[in-house]
Amino acid sequence: MKKRKYWTGEGAPRRWKGRCGRNGLAALCCLMLLLIAAPAALAEEEGDELQLPAVDVVAKSVIEGNVVDGFGSTTTVVSREQIEALNAVDLPEALRRVPGVTISRHNHVGSWGGGEGGAVFIRGMGSSRPGSEIKTYIDGVPMYMGPWNHPLMDLLPVDAAESLEVAKGPQPQKYGNSLSAVNMRVKRHRGDGSATSLRMYAGSYGTMGESIEHEGGDEDFNYYLGQGYVRSDGHRKDSWGNKLGYYANLGFGLSDNWDLSVLALGTTNRSSDPGPDTAGGVSDGTYGTNAQLLSATLSHDHGLFDGEFKFFVNTGEGNWKDQAGTDDDCLNDFTFYGVRLKETAHPWQGADLTVGLDVDAWQSTIHFTYDNRADRYVNPDDYYLTMPYVSASQLIGDREGWFAQPSLGMRYYEHNEYDSETAPFAGLVFGYADTEAHVSVSRGVVYPGHDVIAAIWVPFGGAETLEAETTDHFEAGVSQRFGDMATADVTYFHDDGRNRYVVNAGAWSNVEKYDIHGWEFTLTLTPTDNFSVFAGLTTQETTPDDLPYAPATTLSGGFTWRFLEDFTLNMDCEYVDEMYAMSQARVNNAANLQEVDSHFVTNARVGWDFESEILGGGELYLAVENLLDEEYAYKPNYPMPGINGTIGLKLNF
Repeated sequence: MKKRKYWTGEGAPRRWKGRCGRNGLAALCCLMLLLIAAPAALAEEEGDELQLPAVDVVAKSVIEGNVVDGFGSTTTVVSREQIEALNAVDLPEALRRVPGVTISRHNHVGSWGGGEGGAVFIRGMGSSRPGSEIKTYIDGVPMYMGPWNHPLMDLLPVDAAESLEVAKGPQPQKYGNSLSAVNMRVKRHRGDGSATSLRMYAGSYGTMGESIEHEGGDEDFNYYLGQGYVRSDGHRKDSWGNKLGYYANLGFGLSDNWDLSVLALGTTNRSSDPGPDTAGGVSDGTYGTNAQLLSATLSHDHGLFDGEFKFFVNTGEGNWKDQAGTDDDCLNDFTFYGVRLKETAHPWQGADLTVGLDVDAWQSTIHFTYDNRADRYVNPDDYYLTMPYVSASQLIGDREGWFAQPSLGMRYYEHNEYDSETAPFAGLVFGYADTEAHVSVSRGVVYPGHDVIAAIWVPFGGAETLEAETTDHFEAGVSQRFGDMATADVTYFHDDGRNRYVVNAGAWSNVEKYDIHGWEFTLTLTPTDNFSVFAGLTTQETTPDDLPYAPATTLSGGFTWRFLEDFTLNMDCEYVDEMYAMSQARVNNAANLQEVDSHFVTNARVGWDFESEILGGGELYLAVENLLDEEYAYKPNYPMPGINGTIGLKLNF
């Protein structure tokens, strides 16, 4: 097969292959996949000869949809159905087809570290290390690597996810101290009764996994308990990984107006870096993570007023051992705790007036060990960040006809080590019935973390003089719904970033700037109850033009087809343009010369729903990844797996 080319030398061409030709090929391949299934699906619905019993409408393909809130901000939602259809075992796999999202990884199971070994990037954001513009949350609680101020994908066990929410750009009305965000909603019981599910699966490269869940209760008390484990030898030597997650989500109905929910969650993970597949390539060791989270939320709804109070604490570790073939280790402990307070009033028809307060505190310990048995400890002072905010919106008219919803607000930041900041935001959502347009402006703020203290490669310090990184975000778009049959969206986005902290003349300094702008197009079609299809396109331009994991063009698509009453076929595909890779160094004027080639990857999953007197209800499924055996990589000289498969059984009791 053709040898993959990776440009690493100075002056390597940015777009050395014909983009139009490759984009056209990707679009044609996606279209062919859809055309294979569409005629049969339509015939099954409309044909005279084959009359099948009515079935529920199939789940949407790839994403559940794009949600525009009252402030004109866009969030893409991936539901549990899409996560299972993608056969995803971790967060990057679950988000890999979301328009505007790019991922990195080099293991079949598990995310090695928080950079090119396992990360997500949203519209060009998230490429800087240490530190990151993207933050990750579990039910609104921050969960990421505190000492180095960036996410670790394995800290969010995807088996526990009811849905994933991708906030595309700063949304100060929801999240503080971030420029983009991923929030994982944990499964919870709804309704009355109880249920149990068991899933077992095995696949290529010695991959094996299982999960078990049990839920039950009523409006006075309910619970959802779950556990999941997966491990794999990996597709290359020393590319193994394993992941364990467990959770309990409890709900208490205190009265007609008050509720209490308690979430406990834990995860333990470990993976190995296989090293580059070149002569003399050396592994960069292993990366192990674990975390425990506890949060309690007291919420109320009194009609004219509703709100919630949330307290949380989480602790964890991220340990990088045997770095670059040595015995050097970097051992990191972190603790987060804080509160979320939010109260919304509805004083008259269509009005929402909100006041809120977010308080975050985090502690870190960094322990470096070396071949010569020397130790170095970094114990930075605790950080405290207080973030009050206010917002107001007013719905004018009726969403069944003409309507407009203007909004505005402000978030204030008070840090115990750095200067205070403000983040204003405003938006307008307007339209007529099934036609909706939105415009929003917002400022994102993200503070330096303990990374600027722990970074041993900055001998002259300068951390105390830093300011927060800020981004001014503009977004405008239009959505058109065609009843229950189709939804089309188009969005323009622009981010103007400044004060990115980097090493300049031997010390930390706020000197870096960047500019990102582009377009997103999505289309969801559900022409029949048994067939749903999705297509998404993202184009973007960046300054500087070597921002990692910010491809000029990505194209994703997929379909879900229910056939022969009990069978479901899911197919998804994605084309990613050639792009710069590796993490953006926090060094002034650092050039990024490493690229990976474009790729087009297709996956498929077919499932059979069955009923059995012995086993109860369930599904037997077969999933095939990289169906066309594409050669590709997210990191130079780190090839991803070729065609591989998984067979699984899910039982419902």
